[in-house]
Amino acid sequence: MEVDQSLDLSRESLFDRMVLYLASGMFSLMIVLATMQVLIRLLDLPVVAQWTEPAARFTLIVATFFGAAVASRNREHIRMTFVLDKLEERHPTVRHSFDLISIIVVVVFVLFALMGTIPAAINNWGSNLGGVGFVTSGMLYLGISGGLLCMLVYELQILYRDHLPEWLKNLLGERGGLWS
Repeated sequence: MEVDQSLDLSRESLFDRMVLYLASGMFSLMIVLATMQVLIRLLDLPVVAQWTEPAARFTLIVATFFGAAVASRNREHIRMTFVLDKLEERHPTVRHSFDLISIIVVVVFVLFALMGTIPAAINNWGSNLGGVGFVTSGMLYLGISGGLLCMLVYELQILYRDHLPEWLKNLLGERGGLWS
């Protein structure tokens, strides 16, 4: 089994580039902040930078959801490909059915998560997290919601582009009508 580690997208749009650059930028920022904290502690520098540890943690939390959106776009989430390949050998339509079910499960999960994070962002907008004075709980939930929304967009694109035509073809039959 070969894993494609490239972030090269086959049909890249402005939205794709924005999500990819945002996720890459957040992971880079997290690495810089964590490295700063390690160097300050290791070299016992008199620099006051206690904010770097919580800032790295908050960046990791939000970046994880944008990274999940990039993984959704590239279809690189964890899958049971071995089992699906064996089932597909015997029943060719099984792969399509399992992929469709998994996308629906992901969409439902993301919708439930958004139902929790969006109100939390609104209700906690002014509550201080500590460590980084200008960051509030609401901002953290807003970042999580942004990553979840990007993931939802990608999952719905895959559903619409890859699975809906096949489902309609099976439903309508080869001639294009229910009663033909």
